[in-house]
Amino acid sequence: MFDCESWDKNRCLLELGNTLDFPDYYGKNLDSFNDCLSDITLSNEGFVLVFKNFDKFNELDKDTAYRVLDIIQNNSWRLLVENQKKLMAFLHSDDPQLHIQPVGALPVLWNNEEWFNKNRGL
Repeated sequence: MFDCESWDKNRCLLELGNTLDFPDYYGKNLDSFNDCLSDITLSNEGFVLVFKNFDKFNELDKDTAYRVLDIIQNNSWRLLVENQKKLMAFLHSDDPQLHIQPVGALPVLWNNEEWFNKNRGL
């Protein structure tokens, strides 16, 4: 699990690379994140990335937050199709108005219990 509360672009890419055990040549930039995630070898059926306080990171650097999710989504589809492995990302947010553009051409949706605005206190 990643706590994104104090993330900026550099800290995000550093923590992702360290936790996912990327190789020494990992360049700690978005292109390198995509390359290394594309080369990742998943054991068993795959794994889940959990991002706590994602809204804080999104507030600070909306572009990087979006691009990280888009890269994860694109690699998720590729891993599923090519290797039948699962890569999933779950986001935690305390912001009931969090809105993220569609990633991998798919929208990021609220879970069923928080789908309606009234269920998020709005």
